[in-house]
Amino acid sequence: MAPKVDPALHLLGGAGSGMVACTVLQPLDLIKTRLQQQRQDHLAFLREAKTKGLLVAPQKSNIYSTVRDIIRTNGPIGLWRGTFPTILRNVPGSAMYFFALAEMRSALATTRTTGKNPLQTWDNLLAGAAARGSVGFIMMPITVVKIRYESNFYNYKSLTDAFSSIIKNDGVRGLFAGYGATFIRDAPFAGIYLFFYEQCKSTANAWTAHNGINVANAAINLGSGVLAGVTATCFTQPFDMLKTRMQLKPLVYRNLWSSAKKVIAEEGAIGFFDGISVRLIRKSLNSAVSWTIYEEIVRWHHNSQLNASAL
Repeated sequence: MAPKVDPALHLLGGAGSGMVACTVLQPLDLIKTRLQQQRQDHLAFLREAKTKGLLVAPQKSNIYSTVRDIIRTNGPIGLWRGTFPTILRNVPGSAMYFFALAEMRSALATTRTTGKNPLQTWDNLLAGAAARGSVGFIMMPITVVKIRYESNFYNYKSLTDAFSSIIKNDGVRGLFAGYGATFIRDAPFAGIYLFFYEQCKSTANAWTAHNGINVANAAINLGSGVLAGVTATCFTQPFDMLKTRMQLKPLVYRNLWSSAKKVIAEEGAIGFFDGISVRLIRKSLNSAVSWTIYEEIVRWHHNSQLNASAL
């Protein structure tokens, strides 16, 4: 019988994977926030110009112009602005997520099967959503501070400045701005991602075994992660856009329903997919890298235990 994986290993694997992913991919997170903010600011400018009878050609920011502006203002290192709050959120958040996910999947497997059958497919969807939703609530204050700090709308000088300003102007409730949209984005994303991730892995492993092809586990995990990430990102993009706006301008975008109506009225349905190009790249890579590193850490430890017990 294979030794049971130490729960602490899920925490360690999650923390390690979260650290690597958020550090490497932080520029994409910053660019996504700035793109969504710039579109919002330009729409406000167009509305003001219209009331004054001025004709202004619409302008759209893109990835290139956003990167150029960041580098021109803050230098290349400016692309990593907000890395520290990202680490504060993602490292413990990732550790707690993988720990909670492992425990939930274990509990579901115990109650729904005899212990000899693989975890049911739909259990992955349920466990992923529940784990991400609960951890997201715990980490929400750091998420709000991170979003505000990355934005140049507020120009906070430090994380302490951002935190103090939010508390002063919006109270403790301000630290949870956008949680509804965040939950509706993150919980389904995690569930959908895990559902497709495990399905892709099973299909790939079965295909390679049937055709006698030797493919490294890490390569299969990485490929499955990218495909699952693209699928989950497309499904949840509207809620990511709403969440960002609610956190940047909580007085304008007060709740999920009113924010959605405002976007539809001013931008049409296409407005919900503002920033999706960057998010597709970032979320797909982030999820794929995180899961690959996590599973390699767990697999390495598991094999080490098996080898030790065989001696």
